[in-house]
Amino acid sequence: MTHRPLRVLLWLTAGAVVAAACGGSSSDEQADTPGDNTQVGSSATADSGSPEAADDTTSSDGAEGSDGSEGSAGSDAPDDVGCWPAEPAEGDGVAWNRVTDEVGLVEPLTGMHGHATAAGDVNGDGWTDLFVGGFAGREVEACEFRGADAPSPDRLLLGGPDGFAVDDRFAGERARTSGATFADLDADGDLDLVVVRNPRHDGEISSRPTTVYENDDGEWRIATTIESAGRGRAVAIFDIDRDGLADLVLAADRFGDGPTRLYRNEGGFEFSDASDEWGLPDDMFTLALAAVDLNDDGWLDVVVSGDERVLMGGPDGFTVSVQESLRWELYGDEDDPAGIAVGDLDGDQRPDLVIGHHFNSTIDDGVAVPIRVFLNRSSDGELRLDEVTDQAGIPGLWTKSPHVALVDVDNDGLTDIVTSAATQDDVPFVLRGTGIDDSIPRFEPIGEPGDGQYWVTGVVDDFDRDGRSDVFLVEWEPALESPLFRSSGGSQDWVSIDVAALGLDAAGARVEIWTNDGDTRLATTWIETTTGYAAGAPTVTHLGLGEIDDDEVRIVIRPISLDPIEMTVAVNSGSRLGGC
Repeated sequence: MTHRPLRVLLWLTAGAVVAAACGGSSSDEQADTPGDNTQVGSSATADSGSPEAADDTTSSDGAEGSDGSEGSAGSDAPDDVGCWPAEPAEGDGVAWNRVTDEVGLVEPLTGMHGHATAAGDVNGDGWTDLFVGGFAGREVEACEFRGADAPSPDRLLLGGPDGFAVDDRFAGERARTSGATFADLDADGDLDLVVVRNPRHDGEISSRPTTVYENDDGEWRIATTIESAGRGRAVAIFDIDRDGLADLVLAADRFGDGPTRLYRNEGGFEFSDASDEWGLPDDMFTLALAAVDLNDDGWLDVVVSGDERVLMGGPDGFTVSVQESLRWELYGDEDDPAGIAVGDLDGDQRPDLVIGHHFNSTIDDGVAVPIRVFLNRSSDGELRLDEVTDQAGIPGLWTKSPHVALVDVDNDGLTDIVTSAATQDDVPFVLRGTGIDDSIPRFEPIGEPGDGQYWVTGVVDDFDRDGRSDVFLVEWEPALESPLFRSSGGSQDWVSIDVAALGLDAAGARVEIWTNDGDTRLATTWIETTTGYAAGAPTVTHLGLGEIDDDEVRIVIRPISLDPIEMTVAVNSGSRLGGC
């Protein structure tokens, strides 16, 4: 396949601005084959996937060096000291501090039946901002808690070193807001916003459709609306047809009159329904979806929770691959599979899946239902997903966990699962990764699962820049706050990278962390536009490294339709592709 030229500027050292333009390469040149370089914490191996093996990799020297000579994968990359450093924290284990009021997230969200959130840096100041929305089409009396006298509108909250503040330039509506995602829809360099609606058409507020907001240098306006017969739940945003514009996959649930649809970006914030043309079945209903290249063919695929049909991307749209392992046993009429998290759980550099659930049977009928774990065993372009929930040690939950996230909470180099189910201590229930045994990732519960409390959705990010991942969770009941939990346990070495400068090419990009000599792969992850249960994912990836001796590591970023980018960054620091 042909890769488009790299259009991003790499500012990797102070004063160094380098434009990279790369030639084409095939997806085979990016594929990994077994070798002698063992990935830390797993039995997986890597050889041709090393930084030196990718002939078309753009180093942080750029495609052309400062002396005009061509750069290469083997060239020495200049060091990047990082945008912000943070040394590992002392202590042991996973622990949380609730800091909601301290960071300014209580008062702006009072009166809200919370159901949606998205994270991204909308003003380019380097701090993560939050969109939070909810179902506002309910009786006023249902929202009159904690000083609220009316349903809260959707909010945009600007992050900073002292917490969050309401962005008054964003005129949030009252609607049935069910999901959201930030993305640069007009290719002007800043993040726009798609707010997904779940209309019931029984009043003005409840009838408002999915809405696209344009970010014009910090000024927000409604650019367009998307009318659909379906009740929206989530949106994935990526360039399906590779015309340089970000398209939409709008998930619809089973309670409306229309299914999940695909929308082509025609430019100028105009969208047309291309579902039939791109091969989408007309009977797909879901609460969540995820877009990632599952079979390593260079095209993003779409997983739809609650449906065994996976949409396999290609140059002509999508084809269907049936994965019977994705079927769920349902116990009642209000049981639905929910959020999807993507990550490399077994160290083989293929994207695995964790899927949460919105099962009323857990609360109403006392049925213990686990979130489910699926390992990607694809080979030769053929998709294969194997369930390993029991083998991985995942317990049943006595409450819902619609949202799930994959993150290394303690930076020990092993992926943990953060759920939106609450423990008996009213903190997020975490399944801590303990290692990989016989190619199966193993997990242990941290705390005792609760028997009722859960949060709808959430986002994970290092909001306070202390080198540990924090969790913001959205509360449905207006009587309770939507909490932000700051990670307060011990941690080890880590690194993070923000790839927002890639624009629409960030979607689905694979990010690899290697030792500085390029011999050992330490971690792999993927950039998503939507994650978990209808949450908009930030373009920042945070990876724990365990305890390593190197002061620097190499990062290789492999966008779907661009040549790989390589850079060297300092351990225990956060960096931004495009400059600090």
